[in-house]
Amino acid sequence: MSDAGAGGDGDEVIHDAPNFIRVYKSGRVERFLRIDFAPPSTDAATGVSSKDVVVVPGDGVSARIYLPSTPASGYGRRLPVLVFFHGGGFCLGSAFDAATHGHANRLAARVGVIVVSVEYRLAPERPVPALYDDAWAALQWVASHAAGEGQEPWLTAHADFGRVHVGGESAGANIAHHAAMRAGAEELGHGVKVNSLVLIHPYFLGGDGDGYSESDEMGMALLRELIRLWPVVCPGTSGCDDPWINPMADGAPSLAVLGCRRALICIGGKDAMRGRGRLYCEKLRECGWRGEVEIWEADGQGHGFHLLWPTCTQAEAQLQVIAEFLSHG
Repeated sequence: MSDAGAGGDGDEVIHDAPNFIRVYKSGRVERFLRIDFAPPSTDAATGVSSKDVVVVPGDGVSARIYLPSTPASGYGRRLPVLVFFHGGGFCLGSAFDAATHGHANRLAARVGVIVVSVEYRLAPERPVPALYDDAWAALQWVASHAAGEGQEPWLTAHADFGRVHVGGESAGANIAHHAAMRAGAEELGHGVKVNSLVLIHPYFLGGDGDGYSESDEMGMALLRELIRLWPVVCPGTSGCDDPWINPMADGAPSLAVLGCRRALICIGGKDAMRGRGRLYCEKLRECGWRGEVEIWEADGQGHGFHLLWPTCTQAEAQLQVIAEFLSHG
């Protein structure tokens, strides 16, 4: 897929990730990673229904919402809500991509949760930290249904607003972290609080290579590309110890204000950033945050493996860990 924008021939290229994205000094962006669009549907394998909704009219923020199949006897009780953010280095990916769509279907079915998969605006056109506002707007939109007056009937009729969770994968996990931090400092409104945080293979960096782990050639190449990409998606950044990409850095806002009471971090045993996930857990336990943190590692698996091999044993195990964690939230 290629996105054309302003700018003429001879633009200076400021970032070129072959087969993925090219960014020009003029602001023009070309994306080459094709989105395999999956339409909303009733999933044959899980029975989960999905539809697309507008979150912020006119701003390009939307979401795909997933509702688990209705048992013959009815739901019996209201369902938790998981507000979820896809990965893609802040500049690629989509909630509507087939792999992301399939994962959301499986999450909704296995966990028994309403998934709100957010289609946030991408960097560098919507750079970090501005795109974090899209995540907050999505959370506020969900919360606006708590009084039974929102526009989305699946939420007003079926959502339990006492069990609202936030999660994401890779860059989406970074976004979810910052949304939970904001929830600790600001009110979402309508009495809604974030209950739990689920970070899958979080995209956290660190200066001087601190917390990185050995990986295979593919994993290390991905890490190098993510380090190169960071100043492109966050212009003016101070580098890999910028608190936006390294919430464990000296001088970063204290994790003690994280606005949830439980956190689960899933890491891959061959993910070069797995050490960053472990460090995040350690810092949470040391900072005075009063919540509970759990970590789970998929042995021998790389970054985002569950999207590449969604039915493999470890992907199923990761899904079950998330289901069990959220069932106690």
